[in-house]
Amino acid sequence: MEMREKSTIRGTMSSPVPVALITGFLGSGKTTLLNALLRQPALRNTAVIVNEFGEIGLDHLLIETAFEDAVLLKSGCVCCTVRGDLTDTIVTLDARVRRGEIPRFERIAIETTGLADPAPIAATLLEDMQLAPLIRLDRVVVTVDAMNAAAQLDANYETAKQAALADVLVLTKTDLVAPAARTALEMRLRALNPSAAIVAAVNGAIAAELLFGTPSSTVRRAADEHDGHDHHHDSSPDHLLRHHGIATFSLTHDAPIAWPALAAWIEALAAFKGPELLRLKGLANIAGRDGPVALDAVQHLVHAPRELPRWPDADRRTRLVFITRGLGRNAVARSFAATVTAPS
Repeated sequence: MEMREKSTIRGTMSSPVPVALITGFLGSGKTTLLNALLRQPALRNTAVIVNEFGEIGLDHLLIETAFEDAVLLKSGCVCCTVRGDLTDTIVTLDARVRRGEIPRFERIAIETTGLADPAPIAATLLEDMQLAPLIRLDRVVVTVDAMNAAAQLDANYETAKQAALADVLVLTKTDLVAPAARTALEMRLRALNPSAAIVAAVNGAIAAELLFGTPSSTVRRAADEHDGHDHHHDSSPDHLLRHHGIATFSLTHDAPIAWPALAAWIEALAAFKGPELLRLKGLANIAGRDGPVALDAVQHLVHAPRELPRWPDADRRTRLVFITRGLGRNAVARSFAATVTAPS
């Protein structure tokens, strides 16, 4: 990939384009899912970034025109390989669009390797200053092999962490497992990540809108399901929450919150508890704002807040969902309570 180019415009469109990060353990069906999605008209004008082009197997989509590091697919999508830094790849794609070398794209799908830790990748997409004008992380999509996931979740921390950080969990190979086994797997995944939507894809077939959309509904559901309590499911002796130390919990607050106090608390939490804070996402009711403010943080990095034009429903509470490793709810809840009740 060529030397990094500075971008002087706000993305290839009028605002930063949404990015879906697609990950999942080895053999879980990431490429099959991506191939099926790219056939859908709704995902035309998508830029696809993969770690190694030879692994993605897009030949059957008929490559029409080749560029140095990008190809134009008959589906209308641009496919590019990561040669080094992900930031370089995205900035260079944007520069090539502006030079007229490749078509403009409306969204980006990034496929990782099967052993990738999604946290640093998500952190780059959330916080890199060069990328801020160009893209926004829309959601993390994780494929889960229904045949082998139970063993993989027990044996591999990477698999558990991928599932814990997901906004959407896509079950693959569900046609090859018994209904009882699928139900048991869904229960394990729900305990590990209550906020994620769980959908099934046979041969990669799912609706395109599951890849790109507004994640606020998953935040709302997570808060409703937790109702402020940890879910440990002690009836399962080898449960993921104990096996890997990963826990999920939510915090809510009824009254509007002063933004300076909340922002300072989130920054301090990320700074001092970053390694244990796998992810924080939520909607906040900020004093003086009509709509909610969407919050997102990955370990040490806190993404710039986004003010949404309207609430998704009648519930106006602040709802924060935490995915942690070795960080308990009680300590976080105490500091949060002190923050929201302090005089403004």
